[in-house]
Amino acid sequence: MTKAVLIGAAGRMGLAIARCAQNDDEIEIVGAIEAAGHPDLGKDIGEVAEIGKIGVPITSDLAEALDDADVAIDFSFHTAVPQNVTITASKRRAFALGTTGLSEEETLTVMEVVDKIPVLWAPNMSLGINLLFAMVEKASKILKDDFLVEVDETHHIHKKDAPSGTALRLAERVADGWRKELKDVMVFDEEGSVDTPPEGKILMHSHREGEVIGDHTVAFSNGVERIEFTHNALSRDTLALGSIKGAKWIVTQKPALYDMQDMLGLRS
Repeated sequence: MTKAVLIGAAGRMGLAIARCAQNDDEIEIVGAIEAAGHPDLGKDIGEVAEIGKIGVPITSDLAEALDDADVAIDFSFHTAVPQNVTITASKRRAFALGTTGLSEEETLTVMEVVDKIPVLWAPNMSLGINLLFAMVEKASKILKDDFLVEVDETHHIHKKDAPSGTALRLAERVADGWRKELKDVMVFDEEGSVDTPPEGKILMHSHREGEVIGDHTVAFSNGVERIEFTHNALSRDTLALGSIKGAKWIVTQKPALYDMQDMLGLRS
């Protein structure tokens, strides 16, 4: 039985994980963390998730919650990650990180602990999207940069970072296939005014619409044919189920940095 603490417990992902964990006999939510001053502090995470009381109150004390846990699952906010991962490392617990939008400095804080604890870090823990990562890189290697490439992502209006972490990882896998650095080949169409990808570049489009959970398409075209790889998240549960699977896996690993490609055996 894997015992987990949810960080960002009252957010959309935290509540989805709490609900899905109730149907998994191999994981138990033993802690639920939110920021100091959050209106749900003191409430039972089960009640907030509308699954009934499970005896786990939402608190802001991560260190105490980790005493009875094997792993922390973080879907908080990027500015909170450095403190969260530092506390988790001090407790020698595994860390599953799904939070996106980290700055370079925040990223360095995560990298500083991977020699102490196992860290699973993925911008999207859906099993399907991680299969897409592998397929896109394979296509990129075969098609090379003879094809124009577009990455298009749509998320709900509440998502603050753009492009999404998943879209950036997809573009990164294309660049890997070309044996190039993403920073040298990505063009972000921030104003939505670019229709055709520049030759040898990856054109990125981002949209924020309604309550879309996450739609991603990578398109390769050369004027005579167009190949599209698409993933549509129909429920936030797809991310929650992948997160639970990842949390159960990361506690069995040695200290290092991993992603879902490692867990699924898709590392090329």
